[in-house]
Amino acid sequence: MQGIAESMTRQFLAIAFIAVFVEIAVSIWKKKQIHSLKDSLCNLVILVIGRLSQPLFTVYILACLKAMESLTPFHLPQNTMTTIAAIVLTDFIYYWQHRLSHTNRWLWFFHEVHHSSKYFNFTTSFRLHWLGKSVAPIFFAPLILAGFAPEQVGLFFIFNLFYQFILHTQLVGKIPLVEGFLNTPSAHRVHHARNRDYFNKNFGGILMIWDRMFGTYQAEFETPKYGTLGRFESNNPFTVQFHKLKLYNRIVSFFAGKNSEPSRAA
Repeated sequence: MQGIAESMTRQFLAIAFIAVFVEIAVSIWKKKQIHSLKDSLCNLVILVIGRLSQPLFTVYILACLKAMESLTPFHLPQNTMTTIAAIVLTDFIYYWQHRLSHTNRWLWFFHEVHHSSKYFNFTTSFRLHWLGKSVAPIFFAPLILAGFAPEQVGLFFIFNLFYQFILHTQLVGKIPLVEGFLNTPSAHRVHHARNRDYFNKNFGGILMIWDRMFGTYQAEFETPKYGTLGRFESNNPFTVQFHKLKLYNRIVSFFAGKNSEPSRAA
């Protein structure tokens, strides 16, 4: 499973980089200011550093799920029906993980990174916290205990990697028939927006039916404004990752000559 995931990730990245250049070219042609060189480079650096730790996190997640598998009293057969069920149920749990990541301050520490850019484009999908995957087994372990195989649950993460990438663009308008049922670029623009009527909406990964069921769906009706609430803005990948840590800010201030000594407090 790990080898398959790594191979698919490499293929995905090759396609993703081509898509980024195409998006930049089209945005220039259409005279749309959807990229900033510094912002996009920051996102790419975050991706590169994140890739260095990805094999370790893949091993960590699979090890945790395998450990849960050894505890479950029964195992569901691995066939088409149970695999589809696993993907749908994993998407359901992803909805709640995602929603809690916006409403729980500890989880928001990891997820805020993804929303911190004032731009919205394909490179925004790379803007993830380097330690964000550490909480994944906590949420998805119940599916393993229910009898699903780690490989079946893992399929969702692989597919979601591809799917979430294509949602991060302003060049695709609303898609008839599927809006409100599948996650689309329009629905995801709403999710990333800080507009009052868009705040904390559209948490679904692949499906929007969970948002419709639990009252968090919002269709796009006005131009989104991106970024988090407040004044934070940085193109330093380390600041983007750790600016919420007081210790990090005090160390930065110390080396910038703003304080006589760094604080020992976290």
